[in-house]
Amino acid sequence: MFTRTTGYFIIPVWMAAMSWVVARDVLPAWTAPPSPPFQPSAWHKGDGARSQYSIHDEFGEMGTVWSEYLIGSDASRRDDLVWIARSSMGLAPMRILVTSVYTAQGDLDEFTVTLHKHGTTMKLHGERFHSAFSFTLEAGTMNPTFKIPLTDGDVMGAAFNPVADFTNLHVGQRWRMQVVNPIACITGMGKRFTPVVVEVTEETVLELEDGLHNCLVVESPNVKAWVDANGATLKQEISLPLLGKTQIVREPTFDEKRWSVARTFVFDEKR
Repeated sequence: MFTRTTGYFIIPVWMAAMSWVVARDVLPAWTAPPSPPFQPSAWHKGDGARSQYSIHDEFGEMGTVWSEYLIGSDASRRDDLVWIARSSMGLAPMRILVTSVYTAQGDLDEFTVTLHKHGTTMKLHGERFHSAFSFTLEAGTMNPTFKIPLTDGDVMGAAFNPVADFTNLHVGQRWRMQVVNPIACITGMGKRFTPVVVEVTEETVLELEDGLHNCLVVESPNVKAWVDANGATLKQEISLPLLGKTQIVREPTFDEKRWSVARTFVFDEKR
C-alpha cells in the first residue's frame, strides 16, 4: 500500500539509486547548449553491453545496479536494474527497473521506471511527442499525468542518469537539461522539473579495482561523475537530503547469478 508518508521516504532512495538530481535555488547559465545526444559506439555493442555498479553510502555497500544496452539501427535501448539490499531507513529490499529508449539521433524518446518493494509498486512512464514530453505516474490511488514542453533550447536529456551515455566530451563543455523531481510529481508540491547546468570540469586519473582509468570529471548540482573515453560513467558521487553522500562505482565483472536473483525476487505485497 502506498501513502504520501511512505512516499517521502521511498522516493529519496529511488532518486539516489538512479542518480536523479533535485536542485534548489539553481541559477543556470542559459548560454549553455542542450545536452549531448546518446551516440552509441562499438563499445556499447561489445564490452559495454552489460555493466555492473555497486552502490555505497557512509556505512558501506547498500546495493547494485546492472545496465544492459541493445543497440539498433533505428533506435537503442538501455535497461537498468537497481537492487537496494540495505537501507538506513528500513526500506530494503527494493527493486527499481528502468527502460530507456533513444532515437537514431540519440534523443531520449521513451522511458519507464517501475519500483517494487513489500507492499508498494510505483510506475512512471514518459514519452516524447511532437511538442512535449508526456508523463504518467501510477502510485497507489494517485495517477497524475503531466507534460513538459520541448523546445530547441530546453530539452529532456538522459534524465535518469544525467552524466551517462555521453561521448566526445572535453574540458569546459557545458550543457543544460531538465531533471525530474519525483517528490513533486507524486505530491504536487514544488516544481516537477528543474533546469540544471552540467559541466566537464577537468581531466584526471581514477583508480578502481581493475586499475587506473583516464577520465573526465563531469559535475552538476549535487552530482560529480568520472567518465572514460567510451562515455561510460565509472564512478558517481551524489549528495541528497536525508541520504547524505552516495557513491555508485563500476565493477569489473557482471555477476549473472546476482542479477538473476534480483530480477526474479518475489515481494510479499501483504507486508
